[in-house]
Amino acid sequence: MYTLSHWFSLFVLEQPRLLVLAALLLAAAWIDCYAWRIPNVLTFGGSAAALLLSVLEPVAPAQALLLALGGLALGLLVMLPMYLLGVLGAGDVKLMAMVGAYLGAAHTIGAALLVFLTGGALAFAWVMRRQAWPQLWAVLGSSLRALRVNERSPSPLGRMPYGASICLGTVLYVVWVEPEGLQWSRWFAA
Repeated sequence: MYTLSHWFSLFVLEQPRLLVLAALLLAAAWIDCYAWRIPNVLTFGGSAAALLLSVLEPVAPAQALLLALGGLALGLLVMLPMYLLGVLGAGDVKLMAMVGAYLGAAHTIGAALLVFLTGGALAFAWVMRRQAWPQLWAVLGSSLRALRVNERSPSPLGRMPYGASICLGTVLYVVWVEPEGLQWSRWFAA
């Protein structure tokens, strides 16, 4: 197990971009939970900051920029189908693209998998809290019908702030799954 000094040196001293990412994710989750939207200023500004931080990478800035751009594109592509199906909002898609810009292409898929798992867990808790099992089955049925006729159907369950799932899943990935692998400078050292 890692000590507190290990986490401090990993995130604060060696990887300030992960601290910036965590702050942006917490802000996005908070805003999404209370305002039901994720502002473009946060997602576009955060993505621009990620690209800028990658250019400032001391070992190989060009490669770091390509990794960040690849992560941004991959984060966008992973969430885009769910937006097109009407499951997620555009802010959620842009937030995951921003996450991809910070994590790079190699880690975006792993983070997205944890985001989907935490999203499912939070959705289950959302249904349990609202005691909405009949509505859940109605939503699943209407979603399947909507897939066949290619249309969006409004959810009788209401909406869920998915920004919280993106925040929780990404933080779990960074802290628990890949704490050492996110040090970009180690990727370029020969």
